Amino acid sequence: MSPDLTLGVLSPFLGGWYYGGVLAGIARAAAAAGAGVVAIQTLDAGTEHIEVTEPSDLTYPVAWQHVSGFVVVLRAATHRYLAAIKATGRPLVFVSHPMPELGCPVVMPDNRTGITEAIDHLVAHGHRRIGFAGHLPTADVRERYDAYCQALAGHGIEPDPRLLFAATTNQVDGGEQAARRMLAAGMPATATVVATDENATGIMDVLTAAGLRLPQDQALVGFDDLRSSSYLVPRLTTVRQPMEMIGRTAAETLLAALRGAPADGQILVPTSLIVRESCGCSGDVAFHTDTAPQPHRRLADLIAIAVSPVHGSLSAAESADIVHSAAVVARAVEDTPAAVTARPSCEEVRLALELLLRLSGGRPEALYEIAHLIRDYGRPANGVLLMLMEMRGRTLFQDSVRLRETLTAQYEVGMELLRGHQEPARLGWMRRTWVRAGCFGLWSGGRPPALSDATLETAGMFLSGGNSTLPLPAQPVSEFPPQLLRDQADPAANLIVFVVPVKSGTSDWGYLAVVDVVSSVGATGREPFNQWAALLAVALDRQALLKESLRQKEQLRIAALYDELTGLPNRTLFLDRLRQAIRQSRRRTGRPFGVLFLDLDGFKVVNDSLGHSAGDRLLKQVAKRIRSTLRESDTVARFGGDEFLVLLDDVTAPHTPAQVAERLHAVLAQPFHLHGQDVVVTASIGITLSSRRYSNAEDLLRDADIAMYSAKSRHKGRHAVFDVAMHAKAVTRLQIETELRQALDNGEFEVHYQPIVLLRSGQTKGFEALIRWRHPLRGLLSPAEFLPIAEETGLIVPIGRWIVDECCRQLAAWYAAGAPSGLSVAVNISNRQFWGGNVIDDIAEALDRHRPPGGSLAVEITEGVVMENVAPARDILNMLHELGCQLHVDDFGTGYSSLEALHRLPIDALKIDRSFVWQINTDRRSGELVRTIVLMGRNLGLDLIAEGIETEQQRAHLLRLGCGYGQGFLFSKPVVADVAYTLLREDA
Repeated sequence: MSPDLTLGVLSPFLGGWYYGGVLAGIARAAAAAGAGVVAIQTLDAGTEHIEVTEPSDLTYPVAWQHVSGFVVVLRAATHRYLAAIKATGRPLVFVSHPMPELGCPVVMPDNRTGITEAIDHLVAHGHRRIGFAGHLPTADVRERYDAYCQALAGHGIEPDPRLLFAATTNQVDGGEQAARRMLAAGMPATATVVATDENATGIMDVLTAAGLRLPQDQALVGFDDLRSSSYLVPRLTTVRQPMEMIGRTAAETLLAALRGAPADGQILVPTSLIVRESCGCSGDVAFHTDTAPQPHRRLADLIAIAVSPVHGSLSAAESADIVHSAAVVARAVEDTPAAVTARPSCEEVRLALELLLRLSGGRPEALYEIAHLIRDYGRPANGVLLMLMEMRGRTLFQDSVRLRETLTAQYEVGMELLRGHQEPARLGWMRRTWVRAGCFGLWSGGRPPALSDATLETAGMFLSGGNSTLPLPAQPVSEFPPQLLRDQADPAANLIVFVVPVKSGTSDWGYLAVVDVVSSVGATGREPFNQWAALLAVALDRQALLKESLRQKEQLRIAALYDELTGLPNRTLFLDRLRQAIRQSRRRTGRPFGVLFLDLDGFKVVNDSLGHSAGDRLLKQVAKRIRSTLRESDTVARFGGDEFLVLLDDVTAPHTPAQVAERLHAVLAQPFHLHGQDVVVTASIGITLSSRRYSNAEDLLRDADIAMYSAKSRHKGRHAVFDVAMHAKAVTRLQIETELRQALDNGEFEVHYQPIVLLRSGQTKGFEALIRWRHPLRGLLSPAEFLPIAEETGLIVPIGRWIVDECCRQLAAWYAAGAPSGLSVAVNISNRQFWGGNVIDDIAEALDRHRPPGGSLAVEITEGVVMENVAPARDILNMLHELGCQLHVDDFGTGYSSLEALHRLPIDALKIDRSFVWQINTDRRSGELVRTIVLMGRNLGLDLIAEGIETEQQRAHLLRLGCGYGQGFLFSKPVVADVAYTLLREDA
């Protein structure tokens, strides 16, 4: 083919009598011009509905770079798409569907002439009530109906709207519907012109089934001259529509436009009436009319008409061959004395019939028509008829063989693709087919791209000699199909390039290009490559579903074994690796190992104050830092919440796990940047070393957990190696935890009250509430014996809630009994209760329930609680203030506070930690620190309360420094409520 000239074809389908016929004509014209053909199917692969009522949604510029101009068949593409082609300077020629606004030529069958001949013929039969049946929304059918009306008017017959029988499609089912309308109307017409042969077939089926005789009760004339028309009973009289000539004319018009010839307007391709029997004619009428020429010449003319598509559709040489061959056959059956002496030999007749068959396009119905003509001629012609039957039988047999081979290949390809071909995109399955070449262009990335980035990767290439192994680069869709495939085409041998979208339903994979012969034999939409593309789409869908299933399966595996947030192994995977390590270590040659159990200190505060997103981000950063500290052979896992596990492989020295713990402390001590703030957290780490006493992983983790809590209990941010004594302590701790839960339910807690006095007078002004546990077996327990465990387990929250409620109840009772005004009770709120509980709601509910006077409840929080996160703490403190609570900062001086932060917090009093008070007279630095705290508090307008006063010297020193209030054993130890009230009465 010419590398510089390629004709593009945009067509809804690429096969069948209509589309295949048009393509055959285009290929023929292209071959004569030395041009190539690339035919692009615009509908999705496997489309079953062949009525094209709307243009396709094609948007990609398929093959534009290779194509010089396009023939557009029917409604192949949208106006926008075609306008974009024209804007590139490429000419367009339309077939049977004009778009006047684009100013391009349109090639159409001469519907008017054929319909006029049909009406003239029916009127000559004596019909006056002639109906029309067809699907009017189709442009060609509308034109045929207009021609029908004008032809009737030409005979003085007024078109009757009641004789219009609408069909909903151009297919057989549309004809069946029209026939039912005819029967429902009482068969008002004696003859009907039908817009398509498919419609006519449907009408004949329904009317015959209803008991009507054709053509006696209803004469019919169709339009198209399908292959099946010759085999209907009666044989269908029809207007022959030369599809190949239409295609050839469209291609020649496009070639002329490419040479610069002006191209516009409508080009009509002639049609002709083919008279058979459904119109009411009998075969011998053609030979016994007064106007007929000599019978054998008439026979030759009719044979030529039966073979030739229409006048002008063949070359002059081909037309001459038909006329000569038809004359040879006519002389063979003539029985006049003169003809007998000039009768051709059997070999001459056979050659003439074979030539006629070839020029008819290999259509066996052409032989069938010749046989009928010879029969109607009425001369003894057994030899010729036998020869015709033999040729027709041989042709039909060859057709059936080709059909069987096609169906076999289709079946094998379908089964191979549907059974899950290993690599369907590579086109290895094409070895079972007859095509010369194939290429599959897969969308880059496996999904339809944006129009501006439409690129295809050559996923598979097939050549008739075997699969191509040549690596082909990705290319824009405008350059598809590649040159290697296009070089395999040969329009002179009826081989062109077909391009079909591998698209079905919601799936769009790309384009399949095939070099194959043009065929008009099969049903529209059933072209092999169209089916292949549909099956390929299904196979790729299945492959994608399988891949997605495997991906989801892998995701499930990862979800089962890995932590979604950090990507670290989870508890399940860690335990599996730990069990393997235990099994290996118990062998003689096993390697020792170590386990580190990490718990983040202060994570809950971050999570509650900065939000869960900050907490998640912190966990991910912690995981990354831990991973960076370890070897590749070690395992780090997220155990859950803010807990992490480390499995140290091949621990050669007992001190190695402790060294790793030190490194982890160091790396975690660096600030974490979260939501614009620097946050510091530490980790308490428990260490367990492998030992033969461990037979299961759970015991080893239990001991690491125990060691971690031991480290945390001493000081946060430390590590501890497990020893047996820890286990006993852990058992005790667990017992205490259990008993604590029971104590809360059984009412075993008590509140004792330590007086807060005016240092100058010793008068009681308030109390600090201190919890005690009256254990049923161990007696009265101090807070130090159970509050740390309550804090660790979270029981501190319900215990703290109970304390607040009890203090509010007691305050209300004291005031009801006549307590002096100004009396207050200070309640300690723990870190966990402040940040993790519903402290505002708890206090509000207690105040509302018991109604103590406003300002009588003081809330004490430690300096560390406030300074962990000043802004959220300030919000909580403001809400407490709005509830009427006083706010005290407990243990002041032991943490880190800035004067600016204190100034912004709604604090009423500072409590000087007892550690400073105890040394106030013996340690100069403690004395100076207390003086500084008092001075700062007074400057801020805050009350000062000194804790732990035990001597008069301490009291006197605090008075000299300006401290107003104090508490301690000098005044009173914590006492029960009744005793506390007695103290109030004595002071009064």
